[in-house]
Amino acid sequence: MNKTRLRIRFSKTGDLRWIGHLDLARLWERMLRRAGLKLAFSEGFHPKPKINFPSALALGIEGLNEVVELEIIGHVDLPQTQTDIASQMPAGMQLLSISCPDFATGKVRVRSSTYRIRIPSEHVALVESSIGELLSSTGVTIDREGKLIECDPRDGIFQVWLEDDLLHFTLPTLARASIRPSELLNLLGLPSLLESGEILQRVSIDVNDTTQPDAQRDKQVIEQ
Repeated sequence: MNKTRLRIRFSKTGDLRWIGHLDLARLWERMLRRAGLKLAFSEGFHPKPKINFPSALALGIEGLNEVVELEIIGHVDLPQTQTDIASQMPAGMQLLSISCPDFATGKVRVRSSTYRIRIPSEHVALVESSIGELLSSTGVTIDREGKLIECDPRDGIFQVWLEDDLLHFTLPTLARASIRPSELLNLLGLPSLLESGEILQRVSIDVNDTTQPDAQRDKQVIEQ
């Protein structure tokens, strides 16, 4: 039985930022069926469609360049498949690109995620100072539900910077102890920023796998 592995990048904004991980998986399953694609299923007593999100997005965060991988029975025509899937997407979701990674490359893993959020202008100077202190520190301790976690801001992947009133930060995912977006906001003196109504956006996900980077590995990439 021939199978095709698809990697799709998509955005999820607006009201869809409140959809949970399991509901998002069900939404994708329905969209793919309506698009006429035959999903491959796992083996065992409770087979499930092979749909994988390398990094689940927390409720309330918009995803501007999310990743989903899935397996389809048979071969696919990428341009037509992209059109078919895009036609089934609800408001707030957009298909950005579709590609066919080789099965030999193994399971995709997230190396880092980049976020951004707007901060009130009156807090810019304070945040700039907090960023300087954070990046010059040799380590920070985070109390995560009673468990103390040590993180090193000098990690080569970790980045945080300001562009006017937009706060950007890149957080490593494969590190032994990764800082969560909400924890970083707390470290910068912005614990109530999300509660005030500002929307946190995940701008991009940097993925790798067991062999080569995306550009060398994917057989073909179709971008919208």
